Amino acid sequence: MRDKIAKLFTRIILLVLITSSSLGLVSIQQNSTNINDFPDSDSNLSTQDVYWPGDSSEWTEVEAETQGLDSDKIAAMFRDMMLYIDIHSIIIVRNGYLIVEEYLYNYQVLDTKEYSDQLPPKSYSGPIYHDQASTTKSLISILIGIALQQGLLDNLNQTLYEFFGHIWNESTFVDSALKKNITIGQLLTMNSGLSGEYYHDPWPPVDSINLSLEHVPLSYTPGDPAVWEYTDFGPNLLSGIITNVTGGQSAGEFAKDNLFTPLGISEEEYNWNHDSLNISYGAYEFECSPKVQAKLGMLCLNNGTWNGTQIVDEDYIKDATSTQVSTGKGAYGYLWYTNGPYGGYYSVGAGGQNIYVIPQYNITVGFTGANEASYDPLLVNYIIQFAADNAPEWDRAPGSKTINEGDSFYYDVNASDTSGVDYSINDIVNFHITSEGIITNSRRLSAGVYPLLISAYNPFNNSITAGINVRVIATSSNEIPGFDFNLILFMILCTSAVLIFWRKKYSNIK
Repeated sequence: MRDKIAKLFTRIILLVLITSSSLGLVSIQQNSTNINDFPDSDSNLSTQDVYWPGDSSEWTEVEAETQGLDSDKIAAMFRDMMLYIDIHSIIIVRNGYLIVEEYLYNYQVLDTKEYSDQLPPKSYSGPIYHDQASTTKSLISILIGIALQQGLLDNLNQTLYEFFGHIWNESTFVDSALKKNITIGQLLTMNSGLSGEYYHDPWPPVDSINLSLEHVPLSYTPGDPAVWEYTDFGPNLLSGIITNVTGGQSAGEFAKDNLFTPLGISEEEYNWNHDSLNISYGAYEFECSPKVQAKLGMLCLNNGTWNGTQIVDEDYIKDATSTQVSTGKGAYGYLWYTNGPYGGYYSVGAGGQNIYVIPQYNITVGFTGANEASYDPLLVNYIIQFAADNAPEWDRAPGSKTINEGDSFYYDVNASDTSGVDYSINDIVNFHITSEGIITNSRRLSAGVYPLLISAYNPFNNSITAGINVRVIATSSNEIPGFDFNLILFMILCTSAVLIFWRKKYSNIK
């Protein structure tokens, strides 16, 4: 009897081992048979392509729909805006592609790409460029960033006295003791204390630096966080600082070498007036074409980079176009207003000279005109309206993936759509996908095949879907697929315990 029981349990143990081995081999076979049918795809980190225009004359228009915008909406804008806004030009650029460049007179779109010579003398500067008024201030801000990029300036805490100490006159400069410690940063944020109401004649000034230092009073303590006062005198001083650190170049000359030429802007596209000492006016008197407006906006949109070259200090541009102080009109950075539509920012020039930058949608829009109305309704209701019939496209078709059991899953899929892309996935129990298209496992994945449907869709719910398999290969603690030796050991121990019990019971009976 004892021999029969021993043989029985020996057979049970052998059966357990053979069954486990067979299951392991089946698992190996199942997990390896069709792996080649599911090639892995590399992580895709591509982004929306940006076109970098060279010479402005070669920058030609493309259809709005090629960049996801709605040409019917834009056409309706030109009809409707004639009812209430006197616009002289409008330019729209998305992803670097020129979508609209139109010139208007008396509310009518002109047949030529030139301004009408019937415009008022203050507006009409030439066939292709227009007075920019205080948008000049935003240009000066860009040049300060270039001076930082090139090491001509150390930081924004440098004071007026550091640059104008050689002409400083304690006895004649009004509010000299406080004025000498005004910083570049305070000039950039309109928080310098310089009065915005001081009247002077002639205009523009013959000597803009002397006027600001000797005659313009302070209306509050420089840097007072509770005060913001718009003034032309601060930007004029910033222009003088550029001339100081460049060894005598006017801001216009510095811009030509370090900004306009790298951006493909010719001397025929702009004009920048200066005072009797060759100091470019930093607050006004800059004139340019719509394409110059658009290129300046594009440069800021891309954080100071132009076609791979860092022209303006990146951190500076980010700070310049972010809120630094609150104003009665909203929010202000470094001579840029930062409360634009869709989280964008914009320059403001009297009479409707504006550059809008909308990073969320990679859009730059430039306006010139003779009005004080806000352009926000045109942006929201007509321009930033996307074509509803385009679906996203995969930058690279997603492919199936294979991982070992216990490994973390990470896969980056990318789709492009000019109106924006979001993602969804069918298996939200085991996986998670971010708004950037990164898929990870949300819990430990057991061995098996997980079919995934990945969808990319735009704001109009037009979508594209790809199906992939995530194959998880079983592995044991000793890296031999298909074997769980802990389970096998447990079964052997249980079997041995039963065998010992029966042996004792049999011995007692005997």
